Amino acid sequence: MADRPTISVIIPTRDRPLFLTEALRSVLAQHLRPDQVIVVDDGGAGEARRIADLVGASDSVATAVVEGPGRGPGAARNAGLRAAKGELVAFLDDDDLWHPGKLARQTRWFAARPSLGVLGTGCMAWGVARRTGLPQGSGMNLMPGSALDRMRSISLAAMVRANRLVMSSVMARRERLEECGWFDESLPLAQDWDLWLRLAQRTEVAMLAEPLVYYRRHGDQRSAAVMAMRSWEGEVLRRTLARGLPPRLHGVARRRLAWSHVRLGRLLARAGETELAREELGEAMALWRCNPAAWVGVMRCALDRRTLARART
Repeated sequence: MADRPTISVIIPTRDRPLFLTEALRSVLAQHLRPDQVIVVDDGGAGEARRIADLVGASDSVATAVVEGPGRGPGAARNAGLRAAKGELVAFLDDDDLWHPGKLARQTRWFAARPSLGVLGTGCMAWGVARRTGLPQGSGMNLMPGSALDRMRSISLAAMVRANRLVMSSVMARRERLEECGWFDESLPLAQDWDLWLRLAQRTEVAMLAEPLVYYRRHGDQRSAAVMAMRSWEGEVLRRTLARGLPPRLHGVARRRLAWSHVRLGRLLARAGETELAREELGEAMALWRCNPAAWVGVMRCALDRRTLARART
């Protein structure tokens, strides 16, 4: 691809040497090679440097290992961004893999569309935490010009309703990331959604339907982890409202925030935290009184309280 933009790849990692090895190999197997690969060793035992040297020893792509601050994924990605030199930056989590055509597909769209600031892709969920190797069917032939090769823009309203982008699928213009201030390190979770929301207010955000990322499923879907994510999703929405949205999107954001409270309330109710659940559901009703799910949740909490009271007498 003549006169194509330069590309930096950022891979944060922490003590997952087998996954990191496969992630790096999927990067170095790209049809369009990146100009720079940055592995951020975020408080690990030093295995990242050994693996980067081993995997990249016979490769011409510059692979650097930088020390992460050990303050979570947002801070680790920011450490990678500080070292990035490419005009385009692609993110890859150490437990995910790329289709060999991913960078080429995305770069072609960036070269053709100057207004484009962020581009994600579809993904294929597969495997479990201990599984390694490419998933079955990973050699699919994705042809340019096919229905899957088409790009669709993601409006700010759509991004407010839900995080539409998988982290490992995203490529962005470094200039746009710098304008938005990178990842918010004060957010332990949902930092990616927060950044996409800020970017969607400044530039075009889009995605390709092609499944160019293999997203590894993990078994850690404990209710405590899900509750934490729901809680921080609500914080992202509150910050988005505080920063300011077009008036036509105020209602969209308030309804989405109400749903975050409903979801958290349901999880708390299932965990037996009835009072906390009622508080969350009350917040949901204050934001959106016509939300039937909130009213149903409050009624269930009330019934649970009566059942508990009868059991104690």
